[in-house]
Amino acid sequence: MTSTEDVAPQRVAGFLPARGSLAFYCVVAWHVALIPTILILLGAHAVFSSAGADVEALQKPAREIAQRSVWITLLIAPLLETVVLALLVTGLARFVRNPNVVAAISALAWGGLHAAFHPLWFFGVVWSFFVFSRGYLAWRPVSYKHAFGAAAVPHALVNSSALLMQFLSKS
Repeated sequence: MTSTEDVAPQRVAGFLPARGSLAFYCVVAWHVALIPTILILLGAHAVFSSAGADVEALQKPAREIAQRSVWITLLIAPLLETVVLALLVTGLARFVRNPNVVAAISALAWGGLHAAFHPLWFFGVVWSFFVFSRGYLAWRPVSYKHAFGAAAVPHALVNSSALLMQFLSKS
């Protein structure tokens, strides 16, 4: 078999490099997912606040970070959600040929699912799940293991960034 560098796609969604090692891809995807997600969430917060909405009621209540929630957020959620994501995008890809459309449908579904718990979470996950879905689809021709890693590792890194920001924001 050829090396990953020979078979990995050159670009994901036209902007995210997928050439080279999976580890490099995951680090880049982490930032491509995280930075716009923060900006989208801040923008949504500003729009809802300026419209007079009670944004505190729309977001997850602040609480101490428990060891249990750390393990769920950093390990269990990315692994389980990536299994579901893989099933979802594989099923969608049977009917929709454009991988960006498949990833967008997946992202909207994940955003809606998260919004069912806390409405502002829609804005906090929709872009990230587009990146995770697109990464999965781009790396799937290489192997399932690569595709799973391309979605799960950036997901875990984004979640760890969110937990770190929450931890550092506590006085």
